[in-house]
Amino acid sequence: MDNYDTKEAGMLIGKWVEEMKTKLIDDYTIAAANAAADTVTVSEAGIPKAHKVLLKGKDGRREAVFTVIGVIINKAFPPVNSATVPRHRAQFAAQEITVSGLGDATFGQSIKNLDDVSYKLSVQFPEGSVDNWAATTGDHGEMLTATCRYFTMGNNIPAEAKVPFGSNVDPQKVLEKLTSVSCSHCEDNDVDYLEWKDEKLIRKNPVGFRVGDIVQVGISLCAFKASKTGNTPRYMCKLVLRSVTLLDVSMTRRAQASRLEAEKKNPNQAFNARAFKRTRAQIESDSEGEELPSARQKMGKLTIEDVIMDGRKSAQ
Repeated sequence: MDNYDTKEAGMLIGKWVEEMKTKLIDDYTIAAANAAADTVTVSEAGIPKAHKVLLKGKDGRREAVFTVIGVIINKAFPPVNSATVPRHRAQFAAQEITVSGLGDATFGQSIKNLDDVSYKLSVQFPEGSVDNWAATTGDHGEMLTATCRYFTMGNNIPAEAKVPFGSNVDPQKVLEKLTSVSCSHCEDNDVDYLEWKDEKLIRKNPVGFRVGDIVQVGISLCAFKASKTGNTPRYMCKLVLRSVTLLDVSMTRRAQASRLEAEKKNPNQAFNARAFKRTRAQIESDSEGEELPSARQKMGKLTIEDVIMDGRKSAQ
């Protein structure tokens, strides 16, 4: 994040928190800064089953989605354009994002509340059998990382639970070729990539996100079975990525303009840096696709204006 004004970005995050306080929420979507452990329940749900944090709404209890606003520090987004995931590692291939609040107080409160909810999730299991989720701390202060795997593993997954990959997720069919009887892409493996623009929510090609962008991340808390220790089952509490909504690119563009200005003063150095930093995979990933992937719609009260859809009906 060269030439990036982290102090001003932190203040801008605070402004967006206020702007979005009453937006992009419904019965099952809540700002993490307003979440309370005593308002959620824990139950087994999903395919295959995992312990999930649920909220009660007009349609009963459903998976809770907690929103956090921050700056992208790191990401691993689609598209998948080269066969870099060997078949024996397919189950671990995932979409991932790390965000920071850059000192914003609401971000810190969000982490505290997620810790409280995570604790409520962890006490469903025997003491010592759970690896709890925890925020990390680095050069940009407190950070949280959320992931969503591309595949669900299991031999008894019903056909109706399986969904195709969006064209912007797997344009070269790399992931599709890794599917098998025991390795499926399901609704729970989809992530919504969105943009808040002109007071509307539209679909966003994931290739368009940049480190430094201000985003609202939608996450759920789940506990999955992990490897056993002897005869004792172990569980892992994780933040699962459900959506990424682009809010503001102004700080990213300002940093880019500052870098370009610096490059004008020393063009030879800039050329050498670019030559070594850009890989072929990165160059391929810069190409915009013609279609946007359809993904699970977690925000039932909102109308998403699909710019271009791939024809698959979004799950509610």
